[in-house]
Amino acid sequence: MTQLAATRGPGAGLVLLQTLAVLYTTGFVWTLQLMDYPMVARMRDGASESYMAAHNNMFWKVLAPGLLVAGVTSVLLALVGPPTVPLWAALVMIGLLITIMVLSGAVATPDRDSLAAHFSTPVHAHLLRVSWVRTTLFTVWSGLDAWLIWRLMR
Repeated sequence: MTQLAATRGPGAGLVLLQTLAVLYTTGFVWTLQLMDYPMVARMRDGASESYMAAHNNMFWKVLAPGLLVAGVTSVLLALVGPPTVPLWAALVMIGLLITIMVLSGAVATPDRDSLAAHFSTPVHAHLLRVSWVRTTLFTVWSGLDAWLIWRLMR
């Protein structure tokens, strides 16, 4: 990675940094989607609420670093990205980030807070549906980053 960044300039390093941040967050949301959120429904009475309360306390601490780096690097790629990063790609990344943040903050967070207070099957099902959208968006973003890495390596 260092050789690629050195031979292609600081823009390549920016793409690599962003790709690492996006892959980190994508892996995290896939773990939530396939393991963490489904397990909440299997917990005994009272356990799911305390689990979700602890989950909510840690959620942003784990997700925020990757989102912050991905967000800052997306803006930088739009402003000063290398020629291998088309402006439309950087703008799509910013759009993905905004959509993910809105879904996370305005929709998923209230669902998680509600589940921490009292487990509800409909709320849990809604959280899973919303999380699938976020997971899909992060996966698309990872694919876009993989394409950018491919362009850098050509």
